[in-house]
Amino acid sequence: MTLPDWPAAMSREMALAYTGVAAAQLRQWERDGTVTFLARGPRGRRIVLRTNLDVALSTLWSSPGASDDFEFD
Repeated sequence: MTLPDWPAAMSREMALAYTGVAAAQLRQWERDGTVTFLARGPRGRRIVLRTNLDVALSTLWSSPGASDDFEFD
């Protein structure tokens, strides 16, 4: 399986595919300012920087309870 080369900035649909989070999580990140979509794409399309998504994912995984769903024996 080959993975795509992700661009430095991406649309909402691509951001959801890149992060694998639910649309509700992405909206929450927007509300709390973790990620910001700006009208900078073709024809004013709103895009977000991949680095912002990476920070949001890192924060999500380092938050308390992030690994509580897993049991390792």
